[in-house]
Amino acid sequence: MFSIDWLRGAIPVEREICVLVTKDEAITAAKRRAPDVAKRHSGREPDSFRLTDAGGKILAIVPIRDWKR
Repeated sequence: MFSIDWLRGAIPVEREICVLVTKDEAITAAKRRAPDVAKRHSGREPDSFRLTDAGGKILAIVPIRDWKR
């Protein structure tokens, strides 16, 4: 299980729980969801997300660039 914190700057905009098995699967799924998250936060669209494991360890911080659309 992973937590995805959608960030604008370093400020959390939204948090999701992801039950996928691997880190790579969770990152790929989050990238696919980026446009939906941006729509929900018009004017405060996230520019990155942070992936953490069930223990709270940060596994990745992924910037949102061209793939968000």
